[in-house]
Order: sequence, then structure tokens, then C-alpha cells
Amino acid sequence: MLKKLRRQFVLSNMFLVGIVIIMVFCILNVVVYNYERRETINAMRSSLAGNMSEALFPGGRVAPYLPQHKGEDDTTPDRLYCVSLIAVLDKDGEMAVYETSANYDYSTQEIRNMINAAMEREDDTGILSPGNVRFLRQQTKDGYRIAFADRSFENNALVFVFRLNFFATLIILAIMFIISDYMARKAIEPVEKSWNDQQRFVADASHELKTPLTVILANMDIMQANKDATIWEENKWIENTKSEATRMTELVNDMLFLARSDANIDQSYNFQNINFSKLSEECVLTFESVAFEKGINFTSNIPMDMFTYADEARIKQVIMILIDNAMKYVNDNGSIFVTAENLGRQIKFSVANTGQAISPEKQSHIFERFYRVDDSRAREKGGYGLGLSIAQNIIAAHGGKIGLDYSNEKGTCFAFTIPIKQNDGQKFKRV
Repeated sequence: MLKKLRRQFVLSNMFLVGIVIIMVFCILNVVVYNYERRETINAMRSSLAGNMSEALFPGGRVAPYLPQHKGEDDTTPDRLYCVSLIAVLDKDGEMAVYETSANYDYSTQEIRNMINAAMEREDDTGILSPGNVRFLRQQTKDGYRIAFADRSFENNALVFVFRLNFFATLIILAIMFIISDYMARKAIEPVEKSWNDQQRFVADASHELKTPLTVILANMDIMQANKDATIWEENKWIENTKSEATRMTELVNDMLFLARSDANIDQSYNFQNINFSKLSEECVLTFESVAFEKGINFTSNIPMDMFTYADEARIKQVIMILIDNAMKYVNDNGSIFVTAENLGRQIKFSVANTGQAISPEKQSHIFERFYRVDDSRAREKGGYGLGLSIAQNIIAAHGGKIGLDYSNEKGTCFAFTIPIKQNDGQKFKRV
């Protein structure tokens, strides 16, 4: 579907560009044609303005006035050489004298035919098809003067412009095709990524929901098979069903949160001044017992009385996600370090744990939904791979940033920053 969309984008763009180019070149051809026509008429007008010699050659031809052969020192405009014939007619329309250019060999009959055709026309200027010549007729007190010009200059110019336009069109269309294809790919990239993410999100969500639903249905089948058993005897299956239903509810709520964030639907954040230090200490205290049971060295360094403008519940959720994530991936008898610091305009919160480093090729995917660095281990711990995605959306809504500080042989550290105080009337943009 996306390939078809990209193809339609390119074809539509090329169609519109082609129309624009054709219109521009048509206008250019008209301009060139009118310019050449005007130059030819001006050349004929200049020729008619001259005083033709009275010395007649046999057959009524006058001594040459029209330019004959252009020499090196000849300053005569080139366009005058297109004038091939000048004829003078008396009041009765009979040819009195004429003059032809040496470049054109007209017979007397051809000349008379051209003159008759020009005299029959209503307009004083135009094109005579038989000889492909342009004529200009002027009425004088003694009769008429008619100039004829070969249209080779005009035709050659039009042919040159047409060829130039043709090849220029091919080059421009080729360049525009490359540009359009590149722009289409760039324009489709976010759509394609969003589409792929959506497809993967639906597939992963379906897979994650399938497991608790399978367990619930299996529990129901077991209880249904033991119809004579008491509720207490079936309590194990009831508790297991409740646990799976709770996990499924949490998963649905997490997916709903991410879906609403993607759609830029208001998540009803309750921004207020909060004691970030106190909030962080509460979260750390929650995990101290867990760390003690696992034999993990759990330490924190959180300065007192750091305040910020944020949604307390959402920020607490982010802190809990980061610490819980560190608990899942810390090595046996390892250490977890929780730190917070005031950077002036921001508060930075970091959670580091010892353990196996995240490979570089996996680091770019850790904030993707349902992505797990260690898939099998995460499933054992009950993770869905949505925590970091949720944390990223929450921090973005607060105008902050979250990311991986480092991951090497010493361990892994995640951190986020949020502004200490929101400006009056400021609204953070979702990124």
C-alpha cells in the first residue's frame, strides 16, 4: 500500500510539473515566434523605406538595392538578408519594377503569382503558403509597394527553440523524477515507520493478551471439570485467574495510555509544585526491601528539597519504571545506584545498575514498545516491554528528555531531566 502511495505521489508530482513545463515552453515558443515575426516585418519595412534605383534591368528589374552577399566589413543587419523580393505596383495593381536578392532565383511568373496572392489578401501582412514567405504591403500615392521575406530565419529559430525545449524538458523531468522520488521516500518514511510500528504493536499486543487469556480459559476449564469441588478447593485456580486478569488489565491500560499519547489526546496531567526529593526517596524506599531480599547493594544520593513543576503521579511512575527496570537486569549480588542532582534549570534523575551491557545494535530499540533486551528473562519477570515507552511519553509531556546515559562493562544507566519550574502560561509540546 505504501509503495502504491509513493508511486501515486511521484506520478502526480511529475504530471503537475510536466503541465507547468509545457505551459512555460509554449509561452516561450509564442514569445520567440512573435519576436521573429516582428524582426522580419521590421526588416521588410526597412527595405520598403529605401529609394529604389531608377536604373532598370531587362524585364523591369531595378538595380540591386537589397543586400546581396554579406562581406566581412558589411554592417548590414543579418535580418535584411531574409528579404527576397520588393515589387512596386502602379495604381492599377500592375507590376512596374521589382528587385530580388541574389540569394533567391524567382521566375517572372513566380513573382507575379506572389504579388497577385498578396494583393488578394485583406490584411497588409501575412504568410503566403505556396512560397512559405511573409509579405508586407504598403499603399503609396502612386500605387503599392510589396516586400516578401523568406521565413527560413523564423523557422530555424523556432526549430532551434523547440529542440532546446524538448531536450530541456527531458532533463528537467528526469531531475524532477529523481527529486520527487527522493521527496516521496522521505515523506513516506514517517508514515511507513508509523504503519510498521502500528502493525508490530497490534501483533505484539495480541501475543501478550493471548497468554493471560489462554491461562484464564484453561483455569475455567479446570474448574468446570471439577463441578463438585468447593470454592476453597478451587481457590488456587481462582487466584491464578485473578492474577492473569490483573496483568491483562495493566497491559490494556498501558496500551491505552500509549495510544492516547500517539493521538495527542489529553492525558489530564495535574501539574503542580512538588518536592522531587521527597518523591524520589519514597520510590527508593519502596524497592529497598526487594533489593535486600535479592542481596543487591541498593544506594541513593538525593539532595534535599529539590522542587519542580510536574505531575507527581506521572513522575513517580517514571521513577518506579526505571528502578524496576534496573532491578530486573542487575546481575546477581550486583549494585543499583539512584542519584538526583540540580542542574540549575533542570533536575536530572539517574538509575544505574551493574550487569551485562546492552549491545549497541539494541540500544536504538530500547524505547520501542514491547521491545526487550533479554526477552526470555523479561517474560519471567512479568515485563511487557512498555515501561520505557510510557516513561518516554511522560517525560516528553513534561518538556524533558529521557535516554540511555551509558551501557558498558561497568553497567547500564538510564536518566531523565525535567525543568525545575514551568514558565507562566507555558505549555510543553509533545515530542
